Amino acid sequence: MKRPALERAQRLILRENQVFLVLTIVVGVLAGLSAVLFTLAIEQTSHWLFGLAPSHARLFAVPVLVSVVTGVLLAKVFPDVRGSGVPQTEASYHLAGGIIRPHVPLGKFLTGVLCIGSGHSMGREGPSVQIGAGFASIIGQWLRLPPERVRDLVPVGAAGALAAAFNTPVAAVLFALEEIIGDMNAPLLGSTVVASVASVVVERSILGNEPLFHVPTYHLVHPAELLAYAALGILGGFVSLLFCKGLLGLRRLFLRFPATTKVIQPAIGGIVIGALLLYSPAVMGVGYESVDQALNGGLLLKTMAMLCLLKLAATIVSYASGNAGGIFAPSLYIGAMAGGAIGVVVHTYAPFPTGDPGAYALVGMGTLFAGIIRAPMTSVFMIFEITQDYQILVPLMLANMLSLTISRRYQPVPVYHALLRQDNVHLPGAPVDVPETRTARHFMRADVEMLPADLTVESALTTIDSRRASAALVADGGGLLAGRVTRQRLQEAVAEGRGAETIGAMADADVAHVHPDHSVELVLDRFSGSGGLLPVVSRGNTRQVEGVVTLETIASGFDFRRQDPSS
Repeated sequence: MKRPALERAQRLILRENQVFLVLTIVVGVLAGLSAVLFTLAIEQTSHWLFGLAPSHARLFAVPVLVSVVTGVLLAKVFPDVRGSGVPQTEASYHLAGGIIRPHVPLGKFLTGVLCIGSGHSMGREGPSVQIGAGFASIIGQWLRLPPERVRDLVPVGAAGALAAAFNTPVAAVLFALEEIIGDMNAPLLGSTVVASVASVVVERSILGNEPLFHVPTYHLVHPAELLAYAALGILGGFVSLLFCKGLLGLRRLFLRFPATTKVIQPAIGGIVIGALLLYSPAVMGVGYESVDQALNGGLLLKTMAMLCLLKLAATIVSYASGNAGGIFAPSLYIGAMAGGAIGVVVHTYAPFPTGDPGAYALVGMGTLFAGIIRAPMTSVFMIFEITQDYQILVPLMLANMLSLTISRRYQPVPVYHALLRQDNVHLPGAPVDVPETRTARHFMRADVEMLPADLTVESALTTIDSRRASAALVADGGGLLAGRVTRQRLQEAVAEGRGAETIGAMADADVAHVHPDHSVELVLDRFSGSGGLLPVVSRGNTRQVEGVVTLETIASGFDFRRQDPSS
């Protein structure tokens, strides 16, 4: 009886894998179509809005006026499609079981076309990733696939869309594994390869087998050139830092503005972009035409240096002000200009034979991509797929390594993850494989009683005294964490005659916290400064409390005979 049952189970598994393979091809085709349509829509929108020779008035007015429209869409209709789309796709894969709501790819397509087509300095690859992943997730949900299969389709759709958007199928597969999944050994390698190939076939059938950039053959002319490429790697690392720090800093400033200003924030960015376009229209949109010129030695040193700085500033403003678009293409643009400028200097003044400045522009593209996006393997294979030449790989890997090292040293959190953290979304760390490892989940109590923010100081003090506690968490009207008050603070307020005030105004919003999978060492370290009450919060939303750690729960947690103190 057991053997027939085992055979039936094996047949079902084989049939499921076959169905998933077919579904992978379908997802790749649809992701490729979406990426091609997205690219064509951006080009047509830009042509319609600016024309062939736009006047100064048009260059300034278009980004401002269109940003007013996109500001309303992003604030009122599609509030969760701001920015690149890559961080949101990662969060969907790791935290939401691959569930992406149907309006997300539609909203990303519409707002991305308007933002990038109206001149904002942003890329189309990041939005393409979210659109492709969104369609894949919707298909999985519509077919009522098992939750794990719906989740698996997200990086498959992302890889397919990126392969078509950039015409680099191998780099797209590596990006899905390296960035979206976060595991180069993920079992989805085969599925992402199939989707990428299907997507590129669709893209090349529609747009032709034309490379994204026309790149001459480059090679290392003299061994001493490696010193120049090393200098480019170091410069690329610090330019990457400038970009990441500037982007995160300005975005943090915009996030501090009142929520009512979200409607006009994209228009604020539009005003800055309009002013920059008056000075240099070359920073408009994706900007791959200028990159192609840099790769072929068609730009002067002063021009490339200026465009590097202008593109960096324009991208920071466009992204931080809440527009929809990515940083993939701008990182390549900035790298091409920085590398090309270094190449001109080396070619002019070096006491040894050197390659053309275009070779340095090409390496600069990979260097900035590695430093900003933190996907070094993707950057190496991406440049190889562009050139189809192995000779550039040695200087490329040297420069990438230096750029990545500097960027990691001074910006430990990758930019995509840092952007999620600014939105109170925390991706999980490496999985814990050792069963005996204790985490915050083992030391927390799940039954959390928080005080409402509109409670008076006197009532809050009475409640805390009845619990014999030294502090209490404060919840806002929606039941989410708003802060913490201590008994000492409440007693001081009562002594000052402020007992009738509400505790919401005096709650300390800067509350030390941990996540359920944080180690016991980190729990104990943060508990020491928590006032005896350490909240354990969700990674998806740091204001959602899942439990609390107290001195009593810590004592209980170290009783290893108990499997989970929260149960």
